[in-house]
Amino acid sequence: MSISVSINNDNDTVTIAIVGSFDFSLFNDFRAAYSNLAEHYALYVIDMSTVEYLDSAALGMLLSMRNAIEQDSKIQLKGANAFIKNILMISRFDKRFDIQ
Repeated sequence: MSISVSINNDNDTVTIAIVGSFDFSLFNDFRAAYSNLAEHYALYVIDMSTVEYLDSAALGMLLSMRNAIEQDSKIQLKGANAFIKNILMISRFDKRFDIQ
């Protein structure tokens, strides 16, 4: 599996780490990573430090996540390489997500 989930209850944070290609093949696993959680968290960190490729399906999955979780929760896209960060900025994801 190319997705792992870790929960830090002390910080009210969920970290979803993605490895390799972030594309449509991860659709079900990515959705399960945040929708199958027993409770609501203040911060969801998407660790993209080992993502090598991102396609339009991944962008759609991130938007679906933003719409599915509580509006007062923050989503942080963290560790993306310069190429992927540029795609996120061109797509204006900085308006809906905290890009680190």
